[in-house]
Amino acid sequence: MFLQKAASGANQWWRYLLTLVIVFIGVIIGQLPLTYLVEVKAEEEGLSISEKLDMAATLDLTPIGISQNLSLLLALLAFVGGLLALWLCVVHIHKKPFRLLITPKRSINWQKIFFGFGLWMALAILAELVFFVIYPQNYSFRFDLSQFLGLLAVSLLVLPLQTSFEELIFRGYFMQGISLIAPYRWIPLAITSLAFGLMHWMNPEVQAFGAGLTMIYYVGVGLFLGILTLMDDSLELAIGVHAATNIFGAVFVTFDDAALQTAALFHVSVVDMGGMLIAFFVSAAAFIVIVSKKYRWHDQTKWYGKIEKPHMELADRFTTD
Repeated sequence: MFLQKAASGANQWWRYLLTLVIVFIGVIIGQLPLTYLVEVKAEEEGLSISEKLDMAATLDLTPIGISQNLSLLLALLAFVGGLLALWLCVVHIHKKPFRLLITPKRSINWQKIFFGFGLWMALAILAELVFFVIYPQNYSFRFDLSQFLGLLAVSLLVLPLQTSFEELIFRGYFMQGISLIAPYRWIPLAITSLAFGLMHWMNPEVQAFGAGLTMIYYVGVGLFLGILTLMDDSLELAIGVHAATNIFGAVFVTFDDAALQTAALFHVSVVDMGGMLIAFFVSAAAFIVIVSKKYRWHDQTKWYGKIEKPHMELADRFTTD
């Protein structure tokens, strides 16, 4: 049902191209406050171009007097701009309810989103406790009440908009769009997972730990979230999991090369990327086992099998109208 809803509304190829352009413009507009503030502050401090580029890469703007919480908020505005643009395009260009990117049902199942969030957060905390037991010397606790309250507010109120945008654009918009012309479900799954991984290519973790391990992680995350979406016929679990991942990284544990530099409760001095990969795949497997039993996933081919015939009949409409 989730992929079948891709046929709703207007789906000519030029509408997808126009939407991508408008969403890109929305992201740029959302990024303008951060860009402007950095330029103004950097000019006042007399920073060089290389110093400004370093700040842009790490999003650590403390050298120009911008707090980590404000930096995080300004960085997230780009995704808010993209999300608003995507909503406008789906409703007015594709002429379909925005809800269809999340669920084929009449209403969004918020309980399922919160269940996915809570279960993945619990698994993330459990995995981190294992690392803490093995490498206690790598962890340092730091707590500043005023900073933490600000971080918590941004993380709970704004960070989910960033993670939801990524889910809606990759596992919602792209996956449904590709399904109109793809014969098998594994094709949109593979394409969106690879694109999701490549989107993170510029993250500082890639330079710090190498492209091999980090791309396995990011593409693996994309595959995991894509499988959840296809098996559950909705984006709800994936939205919850993605939000839990980023909120955990922002609020609880951070490290020097993290994409989000925050005043998290714990700082890790040495990151075991190989161990982190193992922890992710074990947690993902446990998550799938639990939710498959809870939501009774009986058809095990839903993440790789043939796309239903109605999509094949609509291929000409997608490519030639």
